[in-house]
Amino acid sequence: MYKQMVPFNNKPNEYYLKFTLKDATGEVAGRVWQGVFSLNDILRNDYPVRVRGSVVEFKGALQINVEEAQPVSPDEVDARDFIPEGPYSKEQLEKRLDGIIETLPKSPGLSFLRRVFNNESIRKDFLLWPAATSIHHNWLGGLAQHSIEVAEQCQFLAKSYKLSLSLVTVGALLHDIGKLKEYSFTGAAFTLTDEGRLNGHMQLGLEMLLPYLEELPPIERAQIKHIILSHHGKKEWGSPVVPQTPEAYAVFLADYTSSKLTRVATVLEGVTSGWTDYDRFLESSLFTGEIQDSQSGSLFDDLD
Repeated sequence: MYKQMVPFNNKPNEYYLKFTLKDATGEVAGRVWQGVFSLNDILRNDYPVRVRGSVVEFKGALQINVEEAQPVSPDEVDARDFIPEGPYSKEQLEKRLDGIIETLPKSPGLSFLRRVFNNESIRKDFLLWPAATSIHHNWLGGLAQHSIEVAEQCQFLAKSYKLSLSLVTVGALLHDIGKLKEYSFTGAAFTLTDEGRLNGHMQLGLEMLLPYLEELPPIERAQIKHIILSHHGKKEWGSPVVPQTPEAYAVFLADYTSSKLTRVATVLEGVTSGWTDYDRFLESSLFTGEIQDSQSGSLFDDLD
């Protein structure tokens, strides 16, 4: 919800509330004309609320004039009511996740992943959380989808370049695990936690995994930590260290590919020909591969 307190033009020191109410189906404009200050405390950005009022039409669009509002506990809310679902169901993601884990031969890495994902709280949130609040995989199940995409790419790279299958699989599935602590669910949105703002998901991920990492051999433990800390690839992109092992490079490149190509697909949605608008994350516009009708055949018009 975006909210703004607006002064009346002809009433000094009097205000009304202007805001937008959103859920997974769309959004509608809202106004509060009376009881502004009391309702202002209830209508909080990114928190669920139950409202009662009248629906009117204003400048060709519907608007809710809110008369009453009640806060709603996040425990009473189904995240799917407010946040878009991804292309895969929880069951599909869980099957792919377990399938990737069980491709590993018997090894410390296999035991490590089993222990992590046998934690019911981690598994539940991993399959629900988005990978980000915007840009890419910012839907329910986005974290699992993104991590699985990275792992599948890394397993291919491991076979092609003789990398450690265990290390790249562990690193790929867990490189963003700290996002379970970086974001929290308010009941209507996923927002950055104080810990997330202060420390970021790489540090938080290492802290989450410490009880499990202690059971690994020292060299494998160090390499998994390195993959997590270096997966953004460059210090200016947020990694405290750059990749310094083949497996770390593989996870960085697969992470980059998954995020960028998912953004490409999002930008291209609904654009059937010509060019898209400029996208700040991609730092370019995209060509759809289809020439616009007005230009069709223009290259050869003068040959007849």
